[in-house]
Amino acid sequence: MRLFRLLQLAAQAETLRWKRTGRGYAIQAGFGVGATLFGLMMLVMLHLAVFEWLAGTSVGPAFGALIVAGADLVIAGLFGFLATRSGLDPVAVEAERVRDSALRQMGDQTARAAIILPMVRSASAKKGMIGAAITAAVVGLIARR
Repeated sequence: MRLFRLLQLAAQAETLRWKRTGRGYAIQAGFGVGATLFGLMMLVMLHLAVFEWLAGTSVGPAFGALIVAGADLVIAGLFGFLATRSGLDPVAVEAERVRDSALRQMGDQTARAAIILPMVRSASAKKGMIGAAITAAVVGLIARR
């Protein structure tokens, strides 16, 4: 019965970890969209500034467009920085730790059962010990993967 509870706990921890990790990626994608939007606005303003400068009109609108483009550049840089920052979610890290612990305990419990079961079933103690040793070695190799 404990084996199934450990499996259930591991599955719940893995589900929580995937949800939290997905949430983090969604937030990063949102910041990336914001950086892209302000980057496009900066390009539009730079184009307008160059157009105004080349058109030979007054210096006021071109300088104003350059100031707005500079502000857009700063905002796009901020959003870009926030989008590339990959902070680990503490809940996801804890869920991964719980999952690993539950799987390790499940492997330990399975190994104990694999050692005891052949000895209980075997009529001969010698056969039971050899079977238990082989079974434990196999389960130990599988549990380490």
